[in-house]
Amino acid sequence: MSMTEPLTHTATIALNDPAPVEVPVGATFVVNVAVACAQGGCDLHGHALNIAGPAGAGEIHQAPSENPDADDAFEVILQAPPRVGNHVWRISLPRDQADGVRHDAEPLSINVSVKPQASSLAVWDIPSPVVMGQAFDIKAGAKSAGDFKLTGRAIEVCDETGAVLAQGCLGDAPWPGTSGLYWTQLRLSAPDRDGPYAWTVRFAATDVELPHDGATSSCTVAVVRPAEHRLTVRVTEKDTSNPVDGADIRVGVHRATTDPAGLGAVDIPKGTYELVVWKVGYDVPVQSIEIHADRMVQAEAVVVPEEEPDAVWQT
Repeated sequence: MSMTEPLTHTATIALNDPAPVEVPVGATFVVNVAVACAQGGCDLHGHALNIAGPAGAGEIHQAPSENPDADDAFEVILQAPPRVGNHVWRISLPRDQADGVRHDAEPLSINVSVKPQASSLAVWDIPSPVVMGQAFDIKAGAKSAGDFKLTGRAIEVCDETGAVLAQGCLGDAPWPGTSGLYWTQLRLSAPDRDGPYAWTVRFAATDVELPHDGATSSCTVAVVRPAEHRLTVRVTEKDTSNPVDGADIRVGVHRATTDPAGLGAVDIPKGTYELVVWKVGYDVPVQSIEIHADRMVQAEAVVVPEEEPDAVWQT
């Protein structure tokens, strides 16, 4: 007695929406797949699929979940392997039969470029100005876009020639209030001449669990000569002579803020400077001043009428 051959129907496997062009290593992504019987109109909802991924992505025998946004689409979850490059997933129907019918379909190939995880870099707590030749500290931190732990990875500060000025390793815990910003404190020494310096902070992202892109950021440090004299600025309203509290004072790269008595002071080397005073609601003329000794300077603030726009600090 001969065995009856199972009935075979032709089926199709297709993407309802384009697959992503690229995904980060280790990331999961969803493709919307339509599986249909092209011959007998069989209901293939929930039909299991064979998913052959690149090495490291695993072999899956999966029943896709229905996509509520489309009648004929199913969501299939895939995971990128831990290697950068172009990778292929093949989705096919198993050779099993359901209700006495076997469905044959050409496998669906999905080509995706797998890229490194992105990383970002932050630099903060940069003192300004810094006296030439003196040591100072800054903070720097790196974050993985995939929230991978970056503890122990190196961060370095380089000058304009690429020479390493300081190096440190990221700590065990993220910066408080952040999600995965691992950080360290770096000690630097100011150059022995004054002026602005732009340095590069680098995170190479080596030896991370999965491949990551490195990240760079810049920090600008204003280096000044040692202070020789004290400049005290008294800011008052021109019409009333009342002191102006909370006014910002700028003398070159030096900064101060007035107290309730309208007084603010900066310690600076001798030289010629522009004295700029600013506070919302006031207009204060810029003064050119010479510093050869300790000095007190008066600044008169004119109240800006309400119908005029707020003044803007010009940096």
